[in-house]
Amino acid sequence: MADDFFHFRQFSMRQASSGQRVNTDSCVFGALIGPSTQPLKILDIGTGTGVLALMLAARFPNAMITAVEPEAAIADLACENFRNSPWNDRFSLHVTRAQDLDMGRHGKFDFVLCNPPYFQNSMTSDDRLRMVARHNMDLSPAELYHSMRQMMTDEGSAWLSFPEDSTRLWLDAGMRAGLYCTHQMTIKDHPDAKPHMVITGWSHSKPTVLAEDVICYRSEHKGGLSIWMRHFREEWYPARFNAQFA
Repeated sequence: MADDFFHFRQFSMRQASSGQRVNTDSCVFGALIGPSTQPLKILDIGTGTGVLALMLAARFPNAMITAVEPEAAIADLACENFRNSPWNDRFSLHVTRAQDLDMGRHGKFDFVLCNPPYFQNSMTSDDRLRMVARHNMDLSPAELYHSMRQMMTDEGSAWLSFPEDSTRLWLDAGMRAGLYCTHQMTIKDHPDAKPHMVITGWSHSKPTVLAEDVICYRSEHKGGLSIWMRHFREEWYPARFNAQFA
């Protein structure tokens, strides 16, 4: 498996050659979730090569992070990335499915996240690691919400993303699981574009007001980066940001 490095401001990580690549949507997810929180115990469901766990380690300096990843080859890369990060003593990695994690041993978490596999109905790739990254094969929305609900403390929060065109399915599944949507962030390329991703936050308690936001990557169609995206790139991976060409 050929690998290469992706360099963030505070850490560098090795990414897999297929399927588990660092991408903008995942990094935006890691930067947006959990506003105005300071979790102490985080669970990353399906950590992949560990990019979200690493971003949260950078954002929340007092948090201990438990990551689960069922694919051993990908988990090996995550383990290497955690070990080589500035926060190697704050991670624990388990090669297992989320629903098989020993809750009696680990207890509950005040912050649970999952960036679930997309393209549930698309053609399966011949490459197994790419297939695992792109297809929802293990956890249905109902099973994922059930797992998150069981793993959250009473005051905890859960965070996940999904394609915009499946929003109704994911929102309904969360409500049926007994959770309440507290945050809904719609992600689109530019103000006139069709949204392509939704990021949601969930809790055990009904919020007084649903916090809603729209994030655009560009200021206009085929235009330069939006103010938000310029700030995001400068903050997270400035070596890849060149304002002259943004």
